[in-house]
Amino acid sequence: MEQLTQHDPRRIGPFEVLGRLGAGGMGLVYLARSASGRRVAIKTVRTELAEDQLFRVRFTREVEAARAVSGFYTAAVVDADPRAAVPWLATAYVPAPSLEEIVNECGPLPAQAVRWLAAGIAEALQSIHGGGLVHRDLKPSNVLVVEDGPRVIDFGIASGVSNTRLTMTNVAVGTPAYMSPEQARDSRSVTGASDVFSLGSTLVFAGTGHAPFHGANPVETVFMLLREGPDLAGLPDELLPLIESCMQMTAGERPSPADLQAQLAPHLFASGGDDSGTASAWLPDSAVALIEERRGGRGALVRPAGGQRQGRSGGGGSRGRSDRSPAGQPGGGSGWGPAAGGDPRGGLSSAGPAPASGRHTAHAAPAAPSSAAMGPPAAAPASAPPAQVTSAPATSGPGASAPVSAQPPLSSPPSSSASYAPPAPHGAPPTPQGGPSAPHGPRQTGAGSGGPRASDGPDGSVRLAGSQVPIGPGPRAADARDGRAAIDGGPATGWVRPPSGGPGVGHGGSPGGHPPGPGPAAHGLGPGPAPGHRSPDEAGRAGGHGGPGGPINGGDGGRGAYPAHPQGDGEPAADPVSGGQGRWRPWRFRMSNDVWGTPAVAGDLLYVTSFEVHALDTGTGRRVFKTRDVAWAMAVSGGRIHASDGTTLYALDAADGAERWRLATDGWVYSLSVDRGTVVTGTRGGGVQAWEAANGELLWEKTGAQTDFETPESGPAIHGDTVYVWSDARLRALEARTGVERWSYPVGDAASCGGVPVRLLHAPDGVAYVTAGTRVLAIDIARGDVRWRFEAPAVFLSPPAYAPGAAVAGGGIYIADYLGTVYALDATNGRDRWRIATEPRQSIEPVLVAAGSVHLGSGGALYTLDAVTGTPKWRFAAGGEVIGAPVVADGRVHFGSADHCLYTVDATGGQLRWKLATGGEITGSPVAVAGVVYACSKDRCVYALDAVKGTGLSRSPARQP
Repeated sequence: MEQLTQHDPRRIGPFEVLGRLGAGGMGLVYLARSASGRRVAIKTVRTELAEDQLFRVRFTREVEAARAVSGFYTAAVVDADPRAAVPWLATAYVPAPSLEEIVNECGPLPAQAVRWLAAGIAEALQSIHGGGLVHRDLKPSNVLVVEDGPRVIDFGIASGVSNTRLTMTNVAVGTPAYMSPEQARDSRSVTGASDVFSLGSTLVFAGTGHAPFHGANPVETVFMLLREGPDLAGLPDELLPLIESCMQMTAGERPSPADLQAQLAPHLFASGGDDSGTASAWLPDSAVALIEERRGGRGALVRPAGGQRQGRSGGGGSRGRSDRSPAGQPGGGSGWGPAAGGDPRGGLSSAGPAPASGRHTAHAAPAAPSSAAMGPPAAAPASAPPAQVTSAPATSGPGASAPVSAQPPLSSPPSSSASYAPPAPHGAPPTPQGGPSAPHGPRQTGAGSGGPRASDGPDGSVRLAGSQVPIGPGPRAADARDGRAAIDGGPATGWVRPPSGGPGVGHGGSPGGHPPGPGPAAHGLGPGPAPGHRSPDEAGRAGGHGGPGGPINGGDGGRGAYPAHPQGDGEPAADPVSGGQGRWRPWRFRMSNDVWGTPAVAGDLLYVTSFEVHALDTGTGRRVFKTRDVAWAMAVSGGRIHASDGTTLYALDAADGAERWRLATDGWVYSLSVDRGTVVTGTRGGGVQAWEAANGELLWEKTGAQTDFETPESGPAIHGDTVYVWSDARLRALEARTGVERWSYPVGDAASCGGVPVRLLHAPDGVAYVTAGTRVLAIDIARGDVRWRFEAPAVFLSPPAYAPGAAVAGGGIYIADYLGTVYALDATNGRDRWRIATEPRQSIEPVLVAAGSVHLGSGGALYTLDAVTGTPKWRFAAGGEVIGAPVVADGRVHFGSADHCLYTVDATGGQLRWKLATGGEITGSPVAVAGVVYACSKDRCVYALDAVKGTGLSRSPARQP
């Protein structure tokens, strides 16, 4: 439990607030005490949701349904006020560890312990279903374990069975690693049988230490759920009948909770012992000790001589901490449980970043509906570090830049003064060299910084941070809005204004500065287009999984610097000076779920994937709309959002989200790209399809594409009027509208390409530059003739980058292999002009060429080389591995790092201009458009920052046409 801050309420309804338990998908969770001393967990609703009248109707109905759930193995609803200015709900507080924590701490449980848990959870589900609810998010973190049995909590996304449409307001439900197949296909039509499937998945985790479905990302996890069987490795054979019955793919073939209880009773209670229903009879000593510790009793058990006590199963007790983190296991709870990631207050603190552990403990016993959405299959931080901006250039340690004057030969290690890492042996792919752990620098102090200020109203009421609505004594919502001016006096975030005139406030170049280089890698077989100013339509072709979000010139060096004032979750405040009129200012939008990939900007809207596609206003940061369905793949083009939830392809109006068309595909869509009115998709199993973007008409389809690398980056892709497909060991160029093959070239299969995918750059000089293992090929786009080829000693993971012009002016082909060696090739004949070693890199992003410099992230550093000579200009060391591709705009380089920071450095000398410390790793690549830098973080936030000043203010950036 955390101490209350000055922003937290001291009373909610009749309860005295004691401390903060965490944050859930719907809002903050508090520990409170009734007048009689009974402890309760109170969940408050975010301002964004409280203002949604349809959500209030849903919340009110489901609170009434939750009151009817009164089983022994659930946490009872104590009180609620869904009509309050800030709706809240109180449930019985259960001081106990979650099943997730017990398994992480003590290892997989014996078979009889799993049966004991299954019986209790089944009884809880019987009570939940009897109250007309479906839990929808049953998983290990939502099962608390106390001495007399499990407690199912967090009905945060529970839905009323009789009101499916209403319960879907603002909700994308489930956790991929534990959800049922029907829930993955259509979460609006699930029944209680879906919870039984999730029970089986939860029991797999209890018995093995890992989730039954796990992938590198949510897309892979859902694909495993729908197309492959569960991973039951390590599950005791005696549990197989129980698990298999629960995890039948057809809902009607699963047992009911009552059937499960009848099936389990003979195994558990045949002995008739008095203690057969308690944890100490079934769980290992270490698990019982953890339960006692959380309850406030004995801290640990004294182990008997000769080993651990055996449970009733006769098997071993505690197996110690699991050797590996469970794959696919969610770290943060959806809904009401204390959530992971980000600052639970909704504002940005001034504390420095610190990557947190991935374990999440559910302390509260929540029981009510919420708007939380699917958690990712990977564990999230238990408490994400707040954000911070610094503006002074670093001189040592993480963030230091070191000018380098000498070009070390490839055959010898680079100069130690440059901190270059020599290339590893050319045998096996290397382990990436990450930088040091995130720095824990001194807190910002002084007038220009500090934490969030108090937001006490003139009446003495206490408001949630960033919210104008008080909780407890004080005026109601209407009165609070009338008194808004009284609390706009001070900054509500930890974003620190750069010191006036300091080295971090330098102005960028003129608005018409050097054109930026190519953006991050595109969907399919190539990166973004060649350098040059991109239209909003081109800039919007980014996909939800790291598509291009190319840099666009813009920005200015205007005066003024005011920190942002977020108005709660995803609701930026009006500018305190201008009242929101005529002045743009930095903003942050917090999602309910994880954000992934690179944002796409088209016109005045920014599109980002957080399970659904969210469209945010670039000027204010307010959400304009979000899609109804999940979007695993997404591209914006021609005024439309094209997306797929796996087996369905659909298009929406990019301005208002209205549906244009929708159709079912014959397979799971893993890649999606759009150009010139044609949508090209790749489906699992080697399928390739082309669709009319305007109406969804199928133009053509083919089979036989490679199946070794079914990822967005290696799937089929469209560039102009050509579709490129890697099929039968050949690269094939197809006519986009008809599918007729123009030419093909034998590039080899996955084995002959060194076990890496073929990557492609469709360049404006009429050549397709292709990487295939250790080879670089220049193929004429029109005829398919090979102009030249280049062979390197190591494989390439990323496509080439192209710079126009003569070699003496910095034009040519630039590419880095996985060892970090950068090559400059003559575009006309493939001649090796120069090469230089950096650090090993496993990035799939191309290098960036801009204004005569080559920029690339290798390991934990950003390198900048002279494009003509290869001479190193500078090296900037971040606090972690560089993520995604850097972007250059107006003389500044912006890039993200695994140390949770977004960095902006001077493109000429590498000096740090400013950095933003977020609550998680930066995801995808930053995007720079019209003087604004957009970035996404694993703290579930989207950030929009002034490219010159960071969180300071310039005058309003130019709007895109």
